[in-house]
Amino acid sequence: MTVRVGHIRFLNCHPLYYGLEHCGVLEEGRDRDRPGRPGIEMYPGVPTELNRWLVEGRIDLGLVSSIAYGRNHRQLLLSRNVSISSLGAVDSIQLVTRKPFEDIRSIALTRQSATSIALLKTLLKLRYRQVVTYGEIDGSIEEALESYDAALLIGDQGLEALYFPEPGTTCHDLGALWQEWTGLPMVYAVSAAREDFARSNGPELMAVERELAKCVDFGRTHLEEVVDSAVGLYRFDRPSLTRYFALLRYHFTEEYQQGLRRFYELAYEAGELDEVPVLRFIDEVADAAAGAPGATVGGQTPAPAAPSRSPGPGAP
Repeated sequence: MTVRVGHIRFLNCHPLYYGLEHCGVLEEGRDRDRPGRPGIEMYPGVPTELNRWLVEGRIDLGLVSSIAYGRNHRQLLLSRNVSISSLGAVDSIQLVTRKPFEDIRSIALTRQSATSIALLKTLLKLRYRQVVTYGEIDGSIEEALESYDAALLIGDQGLEALYFPEPGTTCHDLGALWQEWTGLPMVYAVSAAREDFARSNGPELMAVERELAKCVDFGRTHLEEVVDSAVGLYRFDRPSLTRYFALLRYHFTEEYQQGLRRFYELAYEAGELDEVPVLRFIDEVADAAAGAPGATVGGQTPAPAAPSRSPGPGAP
């Protein structure tokens, strides 16, 4: 069978794509897997699209905003192996302003991110105690700053704001602000699957999840090659790309799980979550579902098999 995998169309996933091609999972320029490899079909999108597709069942596994897992944790499961995180500055999540930080009273928000918005609102409410009104970015950053005191940019737009700034602007890196406040890593995206899919297709899902983890490891251990492959594809020069890929963390160790739990606690306190979610993992549920009848996960009886899947994001 084919597992539909959502991936983020930003520079931060370039090391993963490099690993997918060079580990032989995907052929260059193709979305589907090579013959004889675990069945994978890739669906590109921005984080907010992937969040929706996973909850709707239009993809089976994907990199989604960490806040999206928090808001849907009762139906989703986490990979132990993959995240998009940073320990301090991340470079690609920037609050851009022409005013002193303490004078910001209105912010235009990107439509492409959920975690960054929740993180910003949590920081402003709990750390800085600033009352701020919010709108959406509609047009260029220059146009946004004519109507708002600041604008939140992510991904490639965030990097461009940092390296090719509008005159008179200052960038505040949300990853750096988070670490200054908590001393912990910040987890922006997680690899997650639907629980019903994991129960009914556990072996296939685990095989693909392991392959993706190997590809991430390959990209991380071949950083110079990854940079070489990105030069010319993006607007950024070699030193900028080298710095960016070195800042990003793709693993999900206990330290990063601790950072995610703390983010959820503070986001709940700030009103960005209805409850503090529990971290539940794909392997636990898949293994239990493959075991003897009556096996339990966290004291709960496994759910019935999932209904037939809906078409992928590109289907009519």
